[in-house]
Amino acid sequence: MHVLTRFPSVKKFENKLVQSYIGLLSKRREKQWQERALPDFIIIGGMKCGTSSLFKYLNQHPQLFSSDYKEVRYFSHDEHFSRGEKWYRIHFPLAQDIPENSLIFEASPDYLFYPRAAERMASLLPDIKLIALLRNPTERAISHYFHDLKKGRKQGEIFNTIKNDREIYKLKGAYKMQLERYYKLFPADNIMIINSENFFEDPVKTLKEICLFLDVDPDVEISDLSPQQVGFNREPVDAAVYDYLNGYYKPFNQALFDFIGKTFKW
Repeated sequence: MHVLTRFPSVKKFENKLVQSYIGLLSKRREKQWQERALPDFIIIGGMKCGTSSLFKYLNQHPQLFSSDYKEVRYFSHDEHFSRGEKWYRIHFPLAQDIPENSLIFEASPDYLFYPRAAERMASLLPDIKLIALLRNPTERAISHYFHDLKKGRKQGEIFNTIKNDREIYKLKGAYKMQLERYYKLFPADNIMIINSENFFEDPVKTLKEICLFLDVDPDVEISDLSPQQVGFNREPVDAAVYDYLNGYYKPFNQALFDFIGKTFKW
């Protein structure tokens, strides 16, 4: 067992050190904020759909440079957004340090779900390219439930928790209404929809498709394809949970397929 899991006070101290470091880094960067790049593309979500893995894989591409850390959450977090463009820019490299034909990116999975994120993004980055990963919403909801358990958030029995908590678990899998906000504000050619199951099964193929979408070298080999944020605490789930969620999502999934013009094996 990791020592920090046995001594919560040590973990809290570690978190304070990280926040202090980020604070010092921000003050240093504020002086050069106008010289820092804005992203060329953003991974907008969804949550528990593979965004952490994709963020890690793309960071290994020599033409792609990310924000300092995943989940800047500028467009989805009111407190962050209120700090303005200056706060956002300090999370990215200096433009002069970026090689020619390279791109900047970030990944914040709650951008897809947060209602005002698309509008805020369009006002600052009207030409941005967007990548959305969409996982089977039944599996996404179940994974989200176990994610909350791992984080120490008190949960009831899975069936009743998911059935009664529409906002947290179920609505985040109603993808069509979330994507509509982006298609109203950005050109369809600037939006890439990825089936998470295909990404999990064959990340190399998916990464090549993404590189072609971004117009960077698709033949770069990504050496570390180990999955990120895997829920090792997941337990067997009763068939009744799957039956309920599959029934709940059936009309939502069909609406999505009609909207994007393709069908996934959900």
